[in-house]
Amino acid sequence: MRNRRQHERHAFSATAEVVDVISGARFNARAADLNKSGCYLDMLSPLPIGSKVRVHIRTDVAELTCTAVVRDSQPGLGMGVAFTDLDDARNALIESWIERLSSPVPGDRSLSPPSANTKPLLRPDQKDPLSIKLINLLHKKGVLSSNEVDSLLHERLP
Repeated sequence: MRNRRQHERHAFSATAEVVDVISGARFNARAADLNKSGCYLDMLSPLPIGSKVRVHIRTDVAELTCTAVVRDSQPGLGMGVAFTDLDDARNALIESWIERLSSPVPGDRSLSPPSANTKPLLRPDQKDPLSIKLINLLHKKGVLSSNEVDSLLHERLP
């Protein structure tokens, strides 16, 4: 299958809200895999392909609001959207996010999720490997912070 993306994807993690333009229904999501023309939205109940949506993405440093169309939908996982109304200011904001993701400032973790080299906060004496794998996956995707992982793992101690 040919890759249809015109722009390179960048690992990204930010809070998002999606509004279905037709029904007005609102959904919380996590924006991921940002590129110049769209992003992937992690959400349990994605909308059908072709749906028109309003997307609001928030990071610690900026917010992007724009319209988009659903290009890919995977029930239980999320949906890929293509931005449809990017003006110069919105393009500049996305470019600045991508630039920061490509060359982050030391100590600045406001945009990028934990890297693949991040050491998981696991204790060797803990049981239930499936839960541990899930906690680590959520940490790697940037859904859980290191403090949240530590707290979850300590709660599991006998």
